[in-house]
Amino acid sequence: MLLSVKEYAIPLISGTATTLVVFLPMLTLPGLMGKFLAYIPITIFITLLGSLFIALTINSALYLKLSSPKKHYEDIGEIEYLPKDELELLYHERQGKTPYHQEKISRRERMLDKMTNWYSVKLSWLMENARMRALSFIVPLIVLILSFVFLSPQIGFNLFPSSDSPWLFATISAKKGTTKEFVAQQVVGVD
Repeated sequence: MLLSVKEYAIPLISGTATTLVVFLPMLTLPGLMGKFLAYIPITIFITLLGSLFIALTINSALYLKLSSPKKHYEDIGEIEYLPKDELELLYHERQGKTPYHQEKISRRERMLDKMTNWYSVKLSWLMENARMRALSFIVPLIVLILSFVFLSPQIGFNLFPSSDSPWLFATISAKKGTTKEFVAQQVVGVD
């Protein structure tokens, strides 16, 4: 478990930092609009930093606490290339467990293995085939551009839409004993 946190910490931190940097300019917007929109990046900063903290600390502890102990271990192949500290952790984790055999695993694990193998074959084929690799990048890019061109005008966007009513209503009150004529003279310029 510690190895997985160690392995994924840098990608998690860099991905979070990238998103935070994108929203940083919204904090520097001037005027009333800047004050109004500043809450968006502040909310995103708090949420992402909290998520990063949970991903790096609490999730691992919860997994260790809630997961059932494994009875088997899977041979990962060339363990002689692992660093010494990771090798020690691997041997410690394998103590008291038997090697993984296909007939001993549950139906769910067999299904996951089949899905993983299928995905691995497809991904290997995609990575080896230069034309398909290019298409897997170009086709989504074209779909994205076409969606901007054709769908964006249909959807429209207005941050502060105009009011539904062209009228502004006001309530006017006066001291007790004021006549209607006096109030009418005072509000002559208001239309």
